[in-house]
Amino acid sequence: MSAITFDTLEYSHQLREVGITEQQADVFAKKTAEILKIAVESAREEVHAGDLSTKHDLKELELQIMLQIEKSKNATLLWMFAMQTTFAGGIIGIMAKGFHWF
Repeated sequence: MSAITFDTLEYSHQLREVGITEQQADVFAKKTAEILKIAVESAREEVHAGDLSTKHDLKELELQIMLQIEKSKNATLLWMFAMQTTFAGGIIGIMAKGFHWF
């Protein structure tokens, strides 16, 4: 991970160049460095190694999704077969009654 650097001396000089007193510029530079340090530490705390996904995690998730899709396809095909069989049986029953087959 790359380090973030903040040049407080350069920042203080730039503030003095635009009319801020030396004492104020030094305080601004120190406080800005403190704020940046807190922000970086806070960001690091939010990113935990356990919260990050690896390629292996993503591949495993992809395989689980593919498995669920296949299960869904199979269930849909079974339902369609059952419905077609029911409809065919109904049509044959109607035709049998209409043509007095039994």
